[in-house]
Amino acid sequence: MIAASAGGLRIARRKVLIAMLAGGTTACAGGSLIAETQRPLGLASLTVARELAVDYAGTLRHAKAFGYSHFGFPLGPQSPRHPVPRDPVEVAALCRAAGLSVGVVRLAHTDDYSRQMKMAAGIGASIVAQSAADVFFTGAVPGQTTRSAFEGWMEKLALMSRAAREEGLRLVYHNHDWDHVPLNGKTPLELIAASFALGEVDFEIDLGWASVAGVDPLTLIRDLGPRVLSLHLKDVDRDCDGEDCRRFVAPGEGNMGYGALMPRLDAITDAVSYVEVDDPVDGLNAAATGAATVLRARDST
Repeated sequence: MIAASAGGLRIARRKVLIAMLAGGTTACAGGSLIAETQRPLGLASLTVARELAVDYAGTLRHAKAFGYSHFGFPLGPQSPRHPVPRDPVEVAALCRAAGLSVGVVRLAHTDDYSRQMKMAAGIGASIVAQSAADVFFTGAVPGQTTRSAFEGWMEKLALMSRAAREEGLRLVYHNHDWDHVPLNGKTPLELIAASFALGEVDFEIDLGWASVAGVDPLTLIRDLGPRVLSLHLKDVDRDCDGEDCRRFVAPGEGNMGYGALMPRLDAITDAVSYVEVDDPVDGLNAAATGAATVLRARDST
């Protein structure tokens, strides 16, 4: 059933691209060839990173045609080993030209939080994300840390929060699988939720990372309630075995059941959902498949 569904989505994407080439002006003007829904749908830049490197403006026009309304992107390199991304001011202008809204923007790894928050506010963002706690990468074992080290890192999170609130922005913390592993009794997410109030630090919940950690995404989102401002939608291929396969795939290509999941998700949160697929073979195909899966699930309710 999954294979047949994925094939149908690939056919749908080809039809969209053919229509774009035939009618070109609609996409260039920012129109969407997939009917807009009342709920927004975002695309995270990581999904189409390769395509953006070749043709940024064209990739955003494709995103709009697939049915996306928002585009999320970084304000700077996410770590010292990452290259400097395209100027956020330029990206925001390209978003507007494509008919997309500036979505969740991601903090760079540098600690100039005030400058970054001013930039985020200036380009029209309302939510800024901290992608991870760096203490998970600086210890002896990647993905592991201690409670004392994490609590020490939360002092940085407090500085980010203060800088965000000074610019009228909301700060969210993004989860990975390690954020669901208890550190002396409490998980990192629980420590953040207990240490900061609503509006000081909120959350961007990645359903795929929660799922591989053995956490039910719906229960997690329901428990965090109004503190969940953004979602990352990725699917999990539980049959993935070996170095050549990809565990994370586009919604609709894995085993999480997004057709049934999306209506339940939309019923419990107003958070904006972003399709984010880590290192897909074909970013445009992943973006098209993800959008088609979500839009079809929403249209069925």
